[in-house]
Amino acid sequence: MPARAAFAALALLACAARADAAVIEGRISHPSKPGAAANLLVEALGLDPQENAISRQTHADKDGRYRFENLPAPAAYLIRAQYGGLTFPGGSAGFRQGDEAKTETLDFKVYDKSADPSRLRLSQLQWVIAKSAGVWRIQETATVANPDEVVVVVPPSNPTPIRVGLAPGHGVLDLMFGRLPEGATVVGDTVELRGPVLPGEQGQSLQIEYDLEPVDGGFATDIAIPTTVADLAVYVQDFGIDVDAGELHPARPARQDDLIYQAFIGFDIPAGTSLPLRVRPLPPAQPFPQTLIALLAALGAGALFFFVIAPIVRQALARGATARDVEPESPAKAALAAALHDLEHDFETGKLSAEDRERLRADLRREALAALARERLGPAPDDAAPLPPALKPCSCGRVPSAGDRFCAACGSAL
Repeated sequence: MPARAAFAALALLACAARADAAVIEGRISHPSKPGAAANLLVEALGLDPQENAISRQTHADKDGRYRFENLPAPAAYLIRAQYGGLTFPGGSAGFRQGDEAKTETLDFKVYDKSADPSRLRLSQLQWVIAKSAGVWRIQETATVANPDEVVVVVPPSNPTPIRVGLAPGHGVLDLMFGRLPEGATVVGDTVELRGPVLPGEQGQSLQIEYDLEPVDGGFATDIAIPTTVADLAVYVQDFGIDVDAGELHPARPARQDDLIYQAFIGFDIPAGTSLPLRVRPLPPAQPFPQTLIALLAALGAGALFFFVIAPIVRQALARGATARDVEPESPAKAALAAALHDLEHDFETGKLSAEDRERLRADLRREALAALARERLGPAPDDAAPLPPALKPCSCGRVPSAGDRFCAACGSAL
């Protein structure tokens, strides 16, 4: 609402110096009467950071233009004008420290008055329910929409179509600015709204708060709908509760001021509807038995062994089995590998031809096979003699080729 926005702006003006230079100006018009705003009384109502009241008045010119000069700043202001016996809000403006030379422009309209409420509708109704100081605090906000370019004011002698239901058994009403808005009256468990309702979706607003006593930590009430509501929203502070909102639809939880609210919504709810609302705290969670905790711990340890320790044990066992299965390397195989390596080296460096290479490789294989047979079967009577001198390893470890007189590795005589 304009009043709330203006006074909230004072928080930004604290501890600031005062100067006279701010300006608010604008133009007032009527949707169908060009000269209706001429010479209207216009007021600027403000508060400075020390909450000192500021009041200025002026009159609009023949074209409906007005101007307030040298307004104290920092400060927050509301602009309004009088027309046809009604007060029309013109908006709000705030000046911070350093804004002393700033000019705000606020244009607004005035309208004729009508007593016909047939086109009014209750466009929005909202309930916000929170736990506070051992009781349930209910905040209701209602908005009346007016589609016509007239201000609707229902006379006290006529019935009004706009009524807002209160929870049965509600406490004393806590009202903004300590009083109901103009044209609002409490009748039993309802608030009747008679206007003035300005044109537009925000034609008139109502905000009230009251308490409900808890029952077994929760509460039960009914949301009465004496007037058809286009949009209904219910928010209940969630601190471990179960909410039964009847026919209302659950919506995404809402967060405000670090609090979580369960949300429920409804649309086009007809007049005369009563929606039950039940709230109860959830029972505390039962502690786990000690035997169950011990069983879970044992299962966790077993899972740890299976997924972490068991693979390590399996790898160790596999390494032991591999070590047992590997036979020690045969001396004949080692000598053959060294001789073949040297043979390939001599061939690659050009010391041997391709024919000599193949011949010597065949000789080495025959000698190696004979040596392997002696290692596995033992020396035969005819094989007890040592190897021919040409195949004895040199002192450097190289096995010479057949027919070599000198070692190809170190040059020693064989």
